[in-house]
This record gives sequence, C-alpha cells and structure tokens, in this order.
Amino acid sequence: MKINQNWQSQKRGYGKELLFLVSLLGSTSSALANLPSSSTQTMPATLLDSQNTSAWVVTLSGGPSWISGGETQTFYLAPEIEKTYTADKPTNTVGEGDLFLGVQKPLYNKLLGQLGFDFAATGNAGLSGDIWDDADPEFNNHNYDYDINHKAFALKGKLLLDMNLPVIPWISASAGIGFNQASHFTNNSTIFQALPNPDFSDNTTSSFTYTLAVGIQRIITKNWQAGVSYEFADWGKSELGNAEGQTMGSGLSLSHLYSNAVLLNITYLA
Repeated sequence: MKINQNWQSQKRGYGKELLFLVSLLGSTSSALANLPSSSTQTMPATLLDSQNTSAWVVTLSGGPSWISGGETQTFYLAPEIEKTYTADKPTNTVGEGDLFLGVQKPLYNKLLGQLGFDFAATGNAGLSGDIWDDADPEFNNHNYDYDINHKAFALKGKLLLDMNLPVIPWISASAGIGFNQASHFTNNSTIFQALPNPDFSDNTTSSFTYTLAVGIQRIITKNWQAGVSYEFADWGKSELGNAEGQTMGSGLSLSHLYSNAVLLNITYLA
C-alpha cells in the first residue's frame, strides 16, 4: 500500500514537471518567433532578397521621345476641290512622362513579375508638309504644319530577371487606349497669287495604343530602385477635324504614329 502511494505521488510530480516543460517550450517558441531574423540590418544583395513576397509598386519615368511621322494624302474637300498634302516626315523630340501603379510578385526561380495600370503623357509633336492644289505637283502653292500630343491609359506587365548581377534586366509591354489630340493646324501660301486654304479644326481621337520596352534597374535601398529603359510606342490613330466649308471627307489623319524613347525611372516598393 505504501509503495502504491509513493508511485501515485511520483506520477503527480512527473505530471507537474511535464506541464512545466510544455509551458517553457511554448514560451520559448513565442519569443523566437518575435525575434528579428538578424541582429543587424544589411542591404539586400539581390532584388529577390529585397522583395521575396508580394509588394506594391510605384514607378515614375521620364525622358526624351523621338517621333517620325506623316503620310502623303490626297482627298476632296468638296466636289470640285481636290488637294494633296505631302509629308516632310520630320523627327521631333518631345518630353514624355509615365506613372505606373501595380503589384510585384515572385514568379519562378529568379523571375519576378509586375502587373498594374500605367498612365503616359507627351508634349506636342510637330508635323508639316506641302499642299498641292488640284492634287497637282505643278501647283505646290502652300505649306502646312500642325501638332499632335498623346495621352494613354494602359494595362502594363513587366518581367524582371535577378541573375545576381549589379543591375536587374527587365522587359515590359502595355496595351490600352490612347487619346491623340491633333491641333494648331495652319497653312501658308508660298506665292502671292495663291488663294488661301481654310484650316482644319482641332480634334481628339481615341485609339488602341501599345508599348514595348527593355531596361535595367539597380537596388538603391530595400524600398527604392532606379534605372533606365528604351521604349517603342505606337500612339495609334490621329485625325484633324473638318475645315470651314468642307463638305467631303475629314481632316488630315494618321493610322499610326510611332515613337522611340529613352526614359529614366525611379521605383518605390511598399
């Protein structure tokens, strides 16, 4: 009987010790979970190190864009008035700005992806040429010029490859709707005998637009990156409005207007 009582007492003692150990392990695990992964904060070595989970992305880009465009067009303004508008195809340098808002997420191995919405805007690109009365080069009696500027809202995707290099190479593409404003059309006579032509009116056209880009960027801090890129863009369709007294057709129009840009960018990851 005494042996049995001693055994029951030892069992109660072992139970208390076991409960104490379980409680201690639980407290230790909670404390370890709350500790930082490293006692010192260091700069991320790669992009994957800096953002190994999903993150919000804001990128602001800007730089020069070069536009070459213009097409020779012949059409009737009225039943007996036919004109040919030749194009000089000048190269214009305009400013371009771009704001991207999206999310970044690791995809596979060393590959990351970004997806979001993009807003772009440019300055005025000038187009010019000559006007042939009666669509005859013998009557090259006027010249003209007008401006086009571009704004676009688009869905944009970006792929970044982290190869543990000093910079991160990437490619991107976007597609959306562009708003091309054709404005400030003027024409001038090159000989005093020529009758004046009415000017086409301002007009804004919405059109499909897309971009393709390639670039590199470098980590500055855990949240900030900077880089440079080359971007090709198709602004889409543009069209001037009718001139005063015009009864046929429309104003000068372009199916496409292409640009090539070099853009500096800065990115914030949150």
